[in-house]
Amino acid sequence: MTQDIVHLARSLQLDALETEWAAQVQTPRADQADAYATAIDHLCDRDMTSKALSLGSAMIEALAGASETQAAMELGFRVVKRNAHYEALCKQIAELIEQHYGSEEWYGTLASRAGLANDPNATAITDFDKLRRYTRGHVVYHAAGWGEGVVEDFEVGTGEVTVQFATGRRSPFPLDTLLTSFKPLDPTDLRSMKLQQMEQLQAEAKSDPSMLIRRAASLYRGTITSQQVKNEIAGSVVADKSWASYWKRARAAATKDPWLKVEGSRTRPTFVLRDKPVGLLEEATAALHHQNDLGQRIGVLRDYLARGQDDEIRTQILDLAATVVEQAIAEKQASHAHVLDGILFLEEHERSASVPAAQEVRALLVNEDGALDHPALDRLATQESREHAVALLPAALGDNWAEQCAKDWIRWPNSVMEVVVDQIASAGKGPMLLPTWDRIAPYPRRHPMAIYLLGKLYAENTFADEEGRPHPVAVGRVLLHLGRILNEDRKKNVLHSRLLNRLTSLLAGKRGLLHTALDGISREDMVHYHGIIKRAGEDFPQELIDLLDRAILKTYPDILAEPELPFWEKYDTLTTAAGLAKIKEDYRVLVDEKIPANSKAIGAAASLGDLSENSEWEAAMEEQRNLTSRAQDMDQQIRGAKLIEDQEITGDIVAPGTQVTFADESGSTRSFRVLGPWDGDDETTINYKAPAAQGLLGKAVGESATVPSDSGPAQVTIQEIERII
Repeated sequence: MTQDIVHLARSLQLDALETEWAAQVQTPRADQADAYATAIDHLCDRDMTSKALSLGSAMIEALAGASETQAAMELGFRVVKRNAHYEALCKQIAELIEQHYGSEEWYGTLASRAGLANDPNATAITDFDKLRRYTRGHVVYHAAGWGEGVVEDFEVGTGEVTVQFATGRRSPFPLDTLLTSFKPLDPTDLRSMKLQQMEQLQAEAKSDPSMLIRRAASLYRGTITSQQVKNEIAGSVVADKSWASYWKRARAAATKDPWLKVEGSRTRPTFVLRDKPVGLLEEATAALHHQNDLGQRIGVLRDYLARGQDDEIRTQILDLAATVVEQAIAEKQASHAHVLDGILFLEEHERSASVPAAQEVRALLVNEDGALDHPALDRLATQESREHAVALLPAALGDNWAEQCAKDWIRWPNSVMEVVVDQIASAGKGPMLLPTWDRIAPYPRRHPMAIYLLGKLYAENTFADEEGRPHPVAVGRVLLHLGRILNEDRKKNVLHSRLLNRLTSLLAGKRGLLHTALDGISREDMVHYHGIIKRAGEDFPQELIDLLDRAILKTYPDILAEPELPFWEKYDTLTTAAGLAKIKEDYRVLVDEKIPANSKAIGAAASLGDLSENSEWEAAMEEQRNLTSRAQDMDQQIRGAKLIEDQEITGDIVAPGTQVTFADESGSTRSFRVLGPWDGDDETTINYKAPAAQGLLGKAVGESATVPSDSGPAQVTIQEIERII
């Protein structure tokens, strides 16, 4: 409600302002006094003092009538300061001053000095407003060295005023000395607020960063450099470690602030405090000069259009946007993405450009060889623009648009992949996406969004008539694995957290895919499902856990009673700390040395000429594919690795972290250390995942086991087990 008053005054919607003001005069609120005063300021800034006087006097009388004496008095000080007063109003304000301060010991002294008792005119009120700021609780400033301090006491009898300075020093001064040598600081002065309203300043640093620049600029006669801003704010209001983040936001906000004019370079700006705020259109026009490209300009215009609260201003901003876009089209220097941003922005608001948006979508997405540059859509500035561009794909690509979009569809950015898939499915072309399943299902960590979307289409029976569709049990297994992976990342990846919520609904909803998968499921598959859930972590969605547990109790209840899996079956990979360090170093060499070296080789090969007959280039590209695939696999393995040292190794059975000695049928004995895949390849160490170890794991001394040999499977007897970790 109060914001409406400020906006109406600022945009000079006078009829609406008078109507709203009259309504609020009926129920005046002391906590809105600042808003009333701000509206008065806006009117006076536009040379409408008589209007400000009319509204201000009505609100002062209303506040006084509601016994809100202090609020009425403060508003009175403001209207007098802005010369929006008359004789009767001055007398009323003087009466309010006496009502509020009359009981203070110092009132008589200061009222006499101001001449308030004899002649309550505007000058007397203004002088008293200044004098009262030398009393207890107010901040004063001594430019010659004392700095700022808070008035602690005012002894009327002795005429002494005691000040507690920010430096820690506390000193008394004669009142006359204080009046001549110290300047009273307004409560909104940055120096004053540092002493008394630090929480508000810190809140402004987060919510209204350019306000701090305005406060700091007022200390420098309205013009302040970026270094001076930092001197005033960094360390005191904004922590040094947070300065870079604050400064980035404040610099951007200053270009949109109606009270600030930004001069100088982008990296070293100077801020000039305006005498009057510029209008929203003027702000937008000025802000455009500080943007380096069309994309940034369209972003600015989007912001200002959102701020425009009346149709006339919005129309003016859209007119400005149309001019900016057409100029960019004519100059042919802006990127297709930025031009498309501008055209789509206009079309979102029922405007059109000289170039159709669909034509620009095609120019953005289609390479010279006719292939689609799927990631190019992420160059658009907003999600609205990206989705709008997807809606234009049929017009941009022609009759076979769906076939083009379905080819390599997993290359679409996550930001639009679902929108593209939905559009393909709506056109009845969804089955074209199914062949991708076999290619991506084994890699849910690499393709989380694509696997989820195929699961969604599967649940919607998009593939019901396709012979090659996977079995519901297989789909459920892959989606459960995806859920486990998303759950691991949910705390550090907001997108994965949201996708997990959607996946949970897809699997466990009223008609969820998991219900279909569990209908008639075999015991082996149910055990597999149960194992995925057990490895998924404690914070895995409870709906999925409960659904699976109910199904197990109904079909194969003995699964829940089975003994816990041995530790080497719980995790993807077990290794020693030394083995983990070794694979991490191999991964570092691969990522930091081999892949960059390959990139250089590709560049060197490309410089040799025609790529179609360039064997060096083809070899380098093949190596790139191998290296990046290897890097992805290693990264996934390292993420899932657990240390053997952290497991409970009893030494009673063969397990990773033990040395086993066994004898064959001839009596010959051999000893092996059972460790992880990265723990050495000498003749005395075997990988616990290798066939040679699989028959030994879990066996105790005296038990028989089957191990591979050159002549086929061989029976051996466990003779000794020793824990080595």
